[in-house]
Amino acid sequence: MARTGFFDVNQQIYLPKDTLTWDDLASSPYTGGWDSWTGWYQELSGNPDTEVEFTTDIIDFGASATVLPLATVFVARDGTDATPFLDTDYPKIQIEGSDVADMSSGVSSTTLTKDTDPAYSSIGKFRYYRFTFTINSGTNTTPQGFTGFNINLDTSGIEEVIENFDTSTVDDGSSVDRTISTRNTYSAINFVGITPLTTITDTNATGSSGGGSLYVANAYVATGYFVGDAGSITTSNITTVPLSQFVSSTTNSITVRLFKPNTGTEIDATVDILVKGLGGSAIDAEGNLVKT
Repeated sequence: MARTGFFDVNQQIYLPKDTLTWDDLASSPYTGGWDSWTGWYQELSGNPDTEVEFTTDIIDFGASATVLPLATVFVARDGTDATPFLDTDYPKIQIEGSDVADMSSGVSSTTLTKDTDPAYSSIGKFRYYRFTFTINSGTNTTPQGFTGFNINLDTSGIEEVIENFDTSTVDDGSSVDRTISTRNTYSAINFVGITPLTTITDTNATGSSGGGSLYVANAYVATGYFVGDAGSITTSNITTVPLSQFVSSTTNSITVRLFKPNTGTEIDATVDILVKGLGGSAIDAEGNLVKT
């Protein structure tokens, strides 16, 4: 990523660079001399508009962690107090994460846009983070740029308890998976605890298979080829609780599996489920990345 503008020290604004080159002066509308120049900027607006982009320095969180990124974006216009104008899908905010200090490898990222794709979905657990902010450059007569950013890597979690849930109500009859909706919306779920409230019936096997007590008779005959004790296995029903497995999650659901501990057969039960994670964030109408 890059920093595609320049910093105006007097106004404290990071402004776009003009795309005009010396070669452009030989063509319309610049061939009329100085009178044809209407401003310092000549090629900011068009179809599409040009962009001004700023990439932050790498942020060291101090330890690898799943975070909820939040950011306030400050935008101003050159030479005026007029309200900046953000086109559709601006700002764009890219969030990158890595466990490599210079972020030269192992990078996971996502890019949010204000209107089309504003909601953040976790990129994973990392120590180092970096942000890139992009807006449309404005107009030739009134370009716009950044005056600052407030960035927060939030780790304050949210949680909920799903009580007395009967997993048979989400059994589709064809899969061992049970997908359960959550009340909260999460950018990342990092803990699911399942407590069975009902018991189940399973099969318990006791006895011996005989093992080394079998041997081959000295003379081959059609019957009595094996001599010795083949052992015996006795099965009985027992009452126990199911084993549980957390499989996966989305922003508003978890998927779990329940099994009989001895036979491994899928089973349903009534359970309490504790879900912990990070809440959601999205770009709001003002262009800031805020909690949802």
